[in-house]
Amino acid sequence: MNKSVKDPEKIQSMFSTIAGRYDLLNRVLSLGIDRYWRKLAVRQLKGGPDAHFLDVATGTCDVTLEIIKQCPPGVKVTGVDFSEGMLEFGREKIINAGLQERVNIRFADVTELPFEDGSFDSCIIAFGIRNVQDYKKGISEMARVVKKGGKVVILEFTTAQNKFLKMPYEFYIRRVLPFIGELISGKKGAYKYLPASMLEFPPPEELKMAMEETGLKDVVFNKLTFGITAVHVGTVV
Repeated sequence: MNKSVKDPEKIQSMFSTIAGRYDLLNRVLSLGIDRYWRKLAVRQLKGGPDAHFLDVATGTCDVTLEIIKQCPPGVKVTGVDFSEGMLEFGREKIINAGLQERVNIRFADVTELPFEDGSFDSCIIAFGIRNVQDYKKGISEMARVVKKGGKVVILEFTTAQNKFLKMPYEFYIRRVLPFIGELISGKKGAYKYLPASMLEFPPPEELKMAMEETGLKDVVFNKLTFGITAVHVGTVV
């Protein structure tokens, strides 16, 4: 996918238009497995009982809520996203859960995070880095705002690694996913972009190298569900 396709304004608009059905679509299109993926990714975060975590591309705050669920009462989360439409639904979920004292939601772009160096104990981005035009800059920014010894966690789709799964998976992504997505959301454009963004994102090995190029150390990744997603973890030094 060339950079012109990843036009930030177009992507902002796209996510805002599907925000109201985003959670439902995630459950349906992943057959509910996305919850399991997020739980595993959140477990990779490093921080004490009073840690402050950053959730980048928080969207409707599913990851933020999972962090709160897994962590002690003293842990706080700042969630950022560059789609106001998504943030609107995320803020509503935080308010409904009564978590305003522990969660701060704000507008921000991962390539220009409005935080001082070392502001957070760890940082996570789930299913968002592939939408960033300069994803290496985004990773570098996440590493910048994390304290030394903290973790940068990336949960993202990959192309299926299992040779028997590869063809049916790509058929599902290219044909079935857009059809179901458009049916549920009523929006055609979004579900033409998303399959391409999933299939054309670099494989896990290449993403690992990109993280190392930004200065992260001890980068490891684990493939999940036959390799259709992967969790990468790097340490800030």
